[in-house]
Amino acid sequence: MILASRVGHPLHFWSAILLVPMMLSGCSIHAHSPTLSLYGSFFPVWLMAALLGVICTVVLRLLFIRAGLHEHLPMPPLTYLCAAIFSGIMIWAFWTGVLAL
Repeated sequence: MILASRVGHPLHFWSAILLVPMMLSGCSIHAHSPTLSLYGSFFPVWLMAALLGVICTVVLRLLFIRAGLHEHLPMPPLTYLCAAIFSGIMIWAFWTGVLAL
């Protein structure tokens, strides 16, 4: 009697053969992640974009409070979270050249 675990399924073999090159396609010799040299240390651009996105959201919140719109927001934490994510992605896209003017 042959156990099923020893035989294996041919679908697993072929899916591994097809998935490994797809997963390793991002590991190129010449490609690099966008970095920013800041006082001799290299920081990833996405980290700076996320920080700037949070700063933009704080400024937006202050503008909303000043204009009196903060009280009319149905869910302020969700609104500000979405604003931080959106502004961070837009800053990253402009910085890396994915979204050019």
